[in-house]
Amino acid sequence: MGKGTYRRMAKVGWSGLLAVVLGLTGCGVTEVRQRADLRALAERLDAIETVRLAEQSKSEPVTIEEATKELAAQAADPNEMKPATELTLEEVRVAALKNNLGLKAELIDPAVAQQGVEEAQAAFEWILFGSGRYLHSESDDGDTSSSRFYETGVTAPLQTGGSVVVSTPISETSGGVSEADVSVRYIQSLLRDAGARINTHPIRIAMYSKGAVDATTKLGAINILAGADIAYWRLYSARKELDVSREQHKLAQNQLHNAHAKVEAGSAPRNEIVRAEAGLAVRLEYMINAETNVRDRERDLKRIMNRPDMPLISQVGILAVTDPDPRGLDLDAEQLAAAALANRMELAAIEFRLAQDEIGVELARNALLPRLDLDYTYLAGGQSHTVGRAFEDTFGDPAQDHHVGLSAAIPLGNRAAKARLRRVRLQRVQRKVDRDQWRQRIRQEVYEALDGMQQTWRRILAAEQGLVRAYRAYEVEQSQFQLGRRNSTDVLIAADRLADAQLRRISAFVDYEIAQVLLARSTGVLLGQGQVPLQPATLEGK
Repeated sequence: MGKGTYRRMAKVGWSGLLAVVLGLTGCGVTEVRQRADLRALAERLDAIETVRLAEQSKSEPVTIEEATKELAAQAADPNEMKPATELTLEEVRVAALKNNLGLKAELIDPAVAQQGVEEAQAAFEWILFGSGRYLHSESDDGDTSSSRFYETGVTAPLQTGGSVVVSTPISETSGGVSEADVSVRYIQSLLRDAGARINTHPIRIAMYSKGAVDATTKLGAINILAGADIAYWRLYSARKELDVSREQHKLAQNQLHNAHAKVEAGSAPRNEIVRAEAGLAVRLEYMINAETNVRDRERDLKRIMNRPDMPLISQVGILAVTDPDPRGLDLDAEQLAAAALANRMELAAIEFRLAQDEIGVELARNALLPRLDLDYTYLAGGQSHTVGRAFEDTFGDPAQDHHVGLSAAIPLGNRAAKARLRRVRLQRVQRKVDRDQWRQRIRQEVYEALDGMQQTWRRILAAEQGLVRAYRAYEVEQSQFQLGRRNSTDVLIAADRLADAQLRRISAFVDYEIAQVLLARSTGVLLGQGQVPLQPATLEGK
């Protein structure tokens, strides 16, 4: 066979090999491996599991009759207390600031936003590049040649909207000829995308975005920490309500004892015992409900504090030892509203977004300009039989070339850029209207919060008077029962009214504390002394 035949066979072989490689890489279904735990989880998604709670009971299920006897035995000593930890309001605030999971999640957002700022600033970092190629060619008459090409350099983006590229292209051929060049290329936008202000806008946008995120984070933190105060006072209220229900249970027990005594003495009919027993049963239910409410409120506070020594399943109770201290206050509504407009983070976030909108308008106007770029290249080169000698020629007696050019691109009609400008301007108008709505809404919140606090203060004054009168009425009914002029039902009704008066007083005191929290929150601050620091989250071992 001749050389031409071998050459043709080689071409056919390479073509066949290329076809096989393309077929293997492009055909068939690729097997995707899943994590074992996610695969097991996916297998559970096509069916709904069921459960029989009776089978999961740690002890033998009991009947209503058996449980009733047990409850009656426990009712004999309803004041049995589980282990409890005393907490002040300040301790709850500290725990929430340190451990609350919602707050930790909120503090991640500023760290993420900061990375966006650093990413935008990195747009002007220099870029080191390099490349290499090898070329082998064979002619039909059997002659072969080879050459190698190398290039290294650096690209420097400029804030003016241009870039500078410095590189050293090198080539070597099998014929013993080497070339080495030094190239400096400068590209600059003259109209669209020209100027440091336009090209640094992404950094400002990222900074304003971080400001909006910081404002939103602060708002979330205020809500979480204010929620801790509210949860504390609700637990305080629940415990006081439990105390009232236990006191009512004792009064009902005493009334049953008094009814037995009067019946045994023959000074009252036997149905007095029935009435007293019915009243005792109702108050037992009230006490059970109050105990459940306390556990629910404790669990709320444990979740907010997230203290390691107080998990949600912990049986340790919480005693709220900070008592309400209501004071009549004379506050200026307009002064509070002005403070709210200065402090509310919703408005701060909108201001940062408006600043971004201003940048968007400026960028959209710049995009209306035609594209006009200046391109200048300086090339100094040398040629010799070695690369080293070629470099010596480049820096000693180089051949020099200068290239200058202009390129332009003008959209006909420019409809897209004009529509984009109209869109961003409309967005800015919309956000300004949204800002005005928020200002109005914030004023309303402040006025309503102040009215609510003042109303609650009047409720406190009314509750104080109502409690005194309800206690006197109960004493009167109790004494009339002893004289045989009232029955057990009358006494229990008076006791109910006394309990209602006690609960109204507790509710008014706690609601006043919560009203102060809500008023402070409506003005964009928290109750307490000193500022609350917020530290953005960081990556460990970065």
